[in-house]
Amino acid sequence: MSKYINALLVFLYVVLGIFCFLLVLVIAGVGMSDRTGFLIMIGWVIFCFCSAYLFSGWRLLFGGRLRKPTVSEERRLGAAFEEVRRRADGRQSACGVQRGTGYSRNFKLRIDETEGWNAFATGTRTIVVSKRLLAGMTEEELKGVLAHELGHLSSGDTVIGAAYVTAGVLPRVAGYLFRLVMAIFLSGFGSRQRVRTNRGVVVVRRGNLLAGLFWFVVLLAVVAYFHLMNGLVALVLFVLLFSLLHVIMRPLTLLMARLAEYRQDAFAHELGFGPGLRQALERLADQDEQTVSFYFIVFHSTHPVIYNRMRRLEKLEEMRDSEIGETEESFL
Repeated sequence: MSKYINALLVFLYVVLGIFCFLLVLVIAGVGMSDRTGFLIMIGWVIFCFCSAYLFSGWRLLFGGRLRKPTVSEERRLGAAFEEVRRRADGRQSACGVQRGTGYSRNFKLRIDETEGWNAFATGTRTIVVSKRLLAGMTEEELKGVLAHELGHLSSGDTVIGAAYVTAGVLPRVAGYLFRLVMAIFLSGFGSRQRVRTNRGVVVVRRGNLLAGLFWFVVLLAVVAYFHLMNGLVALVLFVLLFSLLHVIMRPLTLLMARLAEYRQDAFAHELGFGPGLRQALERLADQDEQTVSFYFIVFHSTHPVIYNRMRRLEKLEEMRDSEIGETEESFL
């Protein structure tokens, strides 16, 4: 159920974002019929939700850190993934779903060159495992991680995530233009100079109010002469409207993303790879200090607290009996 709620939230995010953009275009004086605006909205929604299919290879080509596995890596990674996919196919057949509809398509396995222990799914059929994670995990742990990532691909989590990221392109461009305009307007009020001190080079800002006011008046005159005021007002309005939309929607979409992590952990457990995934999470938790801050998780993290994920898997494996006791469930 959470998957469909997540898709609905992202759909609203995409629609409201393009609606705000069209609204500010009208305010800026751009003539547009209702039919044209409706077609633009429909096209934008389709583009966002197809972005995972359209740009699935970009991360490999331009990411700078992803590569194809070597022969030894491919043998180990391929053997583990084949076992995961075989069980997923068996589960699909047992549920009465026609074989070949989800897990028999060609998947891509890639290696991440970063130093961290990491794995993620991207596009519609690509699973990425970091070199360090591949080298440090046992076969069962690796299968648990691959099963989790296969769940993201098969359930469409990556498609929804790509739509959310693509929908943010317009506000990112508008925000960049807004910062550029403000930097130009405020540039006359002061200049930055590098001063060398005993502690190194320090950037010092020197203010000049009179020169700044003169520069500000000149720019306003240029804006008025070229009739750019409506455009500037529209730009500021779009930044404000989308910022408000982002503040409202982001905690909800992050919540749905965390629920998706729990859902794919359960998927791996259903395939029989729950213990391996739990052991992989334990190994990951031991690598570094983990964030357990309530504020950070709620407002900034797409992943739950790793220990809560381990607790959920322990519960699915019936490791948490009455002697241990149960506490209130958490979505963090």
